[in-house]
Amino acid sequence: MKKKNGGMMKAYMGYSRELGVHEGAVLIFAHSVKEAKRVGWGVMSGMIADEYTDMAVRLIKDDYMFRQTYQWSKNKLEHDEPHVVDSPPSCKGCELWGFDLNDDGYCSDCEVE
Repeated sequence: MKKKNGGMMKAYMGYSRELGVHEGAVLIFAHSVKEAKRVGWGVMSGMIADEYTDMAVRLIKDDYMFRQTYQWSKNKLEHDEPHVVDSPPSCKGCELWGFDLNDDGYCSDCEVE
């Protein structure tokens, strides 16, 4: 997803530094870490992170989150609009998100179990 000035939209995981990534993280599509923090804070404040300094964002390097959330984010992604997906698709086994899921909805760790 290209930005008007040539930057690419990226996927980030927003979470509380204190609670960690397994406690209420959100998916953020943005062009930079700074933008991801700004866009994500509106959703995360009070829900996950109580202080702006507690909020952290981590880049999700692979593009599978675009594919997994496209049906919900299509309009915003096509218009290059930064946004938050507070309930991204999660694994049917471990119920965590942020991993590539197979066609049956399982992450690589759970599909072999």
